[in-house]
Amino acid sequence: MSIYEFLKEKNPEDTASGSCPLPDSGDLYLRADEVWVPGAFEGILLRTDMRIKQHLLINYRIAGAVRRQALRPSKARLAKLEKLLSKYSAISLADPLCSICVAIGLVSSSEKKEALRRLALDLALHGDKREPVKIGIALLGICGNPDDAELVKPLGLHNEFTLYAAGTAVRLLEPPARGAYLLELAEHVHGWGKISVLYELDYSDPATCLWAIKHGCENTVGLSYLSNVCATKGKMADVLSELREGRFSTAEERELFHGICDIFTGLLHPEAGNDGLSEYADARCAAERFTALCAERPELAASDGRVPEILDGLKFIL
Repeated sequence: MSIYEFLKEKNPEDTASGSCPLPDSGDLYLRADEVWVPGAFEGILLRTDMRIKQHLLINYRIAGAVRRQALRPSKARLAKLEKLLSKYSAISLADPLCSICVAIGLVSSSEKKEALRRLALDLALHGDKREPVKIGIALLGICGNPDDAELVKPLGLHNEFTLYAAGTAVRLLEPPARGAYLLELAEHVHGWGKISVLYELDYSDPATCLWAIKHGCENTVGLSYLSNVCATKGKMADVLSELREGRFSTAEERELFHGICDIFTGLLHPEAGNDGLSEYADARCAAERFTALCAERPELAASDGRVPEILDGLKFIL
């Protein structure tokens, strides 16, 4: 069974939570004390200075195999290509492979582009190993059409593939369809996949900014992974002013306030390598407005038990 078919049969909530191991989980090399966390490999690598690119010769070798299978498809070549792709992590191949495919003319005509698209769909929808599936999704970004983004959404709803589905959607979709697609992913995934999507959202949309303040920071990895992007892109300082002016309904006020507490908690307790309060450009302004809001609206402040600790943590910046 392909990974795509496996995920399509699952409840989307189970898929998004990462509670269903993928069919190729037996291929993972884990020590006795290690567990597989969907999307963590890419998420962690992208936040380090580690060199993740493959040697240029390897990239060209794989691009050549992609070209041969796209233009002269055969079951034998496909099996060989999938075996080759399974030897490397997709995160180290995706960008250079797409660039080389463009450079060698695989999207230079409608016929070649369609041939590459058929191969990309074959890898993404019929592959039973995760790395070729990821490469298939990534390749769609240079040869697919808007309908293909919707087609691979069941994969994007699993944290292991969200990064790739989001990147492809950014390339294939135009606003407002792009924003709706990304927001749907962000609302369903809660781990490393959500972290990757939050960096792709269109924050020029006021509704997206409010969603980022309310729910954007919530994730199962750590609040500090998203606290600064939500505070900055979501314009938290402005939202705090609007809260003081009473521009929202009571229910929305509670949602926004809870989200703001998530953000400040993440900023005040950053995990290693993540942004803290000192990296948040509007920290002083937001701290002043939050403190004033809590003083003016004690009933709102009492709705979240973290407020005393947050206020204490903000004292040094006021």
